[in-house]
Amino acid sequence: MLTARRLLAFFLLLTLVLTGCWNRRDPELLGFVIATGFDLVPETGLYKIIVQVANPLVSGGQDLRSGGGGEKKPFWVVEAHGHTPYEARQNLALKTSRELLWSHNGILVLGENLARDGILPVLDLFERERQLRLIARPVVVDGDLRSLFEAEFPLEETGGQGLRRQIVTTMFERTNFPVQETRDLIATLARPGFEMMIGRVKELATEGNSGGTGATNPAKLSGAAAFVEDKMVGWINEREAAGWNWLWGGAYRASLVVMSPIDRRPLAVEIYRTQGTMTPRVEGKNVTIDIQIEALGRVQDQPSPGDLFTKEERLVSLERRAATVIKNEVKMVVKRAQELNSDFLGFGNLIYRKLPREWERLEPRWQEIFPNVNITVDVKVAIRRAGMVLSAPTKR
Repeated sequence: MLTARRLLAFFLLLTLVLTGCWNRRDPELLGFVIATGFDLVPETGLYKIIVQVANPLVSGGQDLRSGGGGEKKPFWVVEAHGHTPYEARQNLALKTSRELLWSHNGILVLGENLARDGILPVLDLFERERQLRLIARPVVVDGDLRSLFEAEFPLEETGGQGLRRQIVTTMFERTNFPVQETRDLIATLARPGFEMMIGRVKELATEGNSGGTGATNPAKLSGAAAFVEDKMVGWINEREAAGWNWLWGGAYRASLVVMSPIDRRPLAVEIYRTQGTMTPRVEGKNVTIDIQIEALGRVQDQPSPGDLFTKEERLVSLERRAATVIKNEVKMVVKRAQELNSDFLGFGNLIYRKLPREWERLEPRWQEIFPNVNITVDVKVAIRRAGMVLSAPTKR
């Protein structure tokens, strides 16, 4: 009997603890953030946040001409200011009728003013705040941030989705853009001898974009921004960004245009697999990085008549020319990094990991040493495939 009473008392207490969904948030009361941007206002020194919110009245395929949607866009852009990134984010509540939900945010867009002043406060917010996603793709915008957010992407409902998908598409088709996540930037800030490099987006919306027939994409992925600590120090171009991808395994598929060994007409070689190693050598104050890259490729078009694959000397010449393109891009990015004195190539971190005692000696003067680091580059390209045919069609 006593045991039954105790069980009854336990269940009564349990009903007091289980109060149901005390923090329930109904979907119809939420606004889903698709993209987030931060910048710094030079005149006031305040942080500016711009977010793109999916419009529930239009999203989901509802006809814009039917009742309910009207002429509204499938997204809404709103901005707020604050003394800190968090205050700016909280001030958005004063301008929206719905509570903002950040779990769908896939893009972090950083303005150039903020990038040059320092992005650490924004990264700290993303790492500290439980709602913000560390898998958001970070970019630095070259142009007006709000214009980019308000522009329409021809194939997408919202610009945030369009920009994110454009980044993923570029990652698998080209090598001229470094693709990372926000958590990668935070990890890089904590790694000795490694500076950040963030992909650059050129805003083209000012040239006119209506999102209709004949409209162009309002954004171009073009190179990257180089940093020292959390401050941007300069831009790097597309070929230099490709050099970074060759070094750090970001080249999933790359198209190289080389001159045919038959008649010096341009042809395309697609690199579909790469493997690279970097080895540091330290002798006193002299630091050398030995770089070795191996790549596999295939011929994707050959306008020149003749066979490249049955004549060994032609194939060897083509492989050597493709290797030269990769080698030149690696040298270009090293030269640019040394000009900016920004070790986004991670040479210092390479020494830190492989020669820790040498790094302990070099670290206090690494900013002086890095611009004079020597490199050797050895690239080998093997062209294994010719597509469905060996040679272009020709009458003999």
